[in-house]
Amino acid sequence: MEHRDRRKWCDEISKINRNVNGVEEKKNPFDVFS
Repeated sequence: MEHRDRRKWCDEISKINRNVNGVEEKKNPFDVFS
């Protein structure tokens, strides 16, 4: 999987997990691009 595709996939999974867990938007320690 190309890096760009992997990055997009990880972002989408992270959004789903935050919604399922009821977590408000917080700084992701693994997000090196923010």
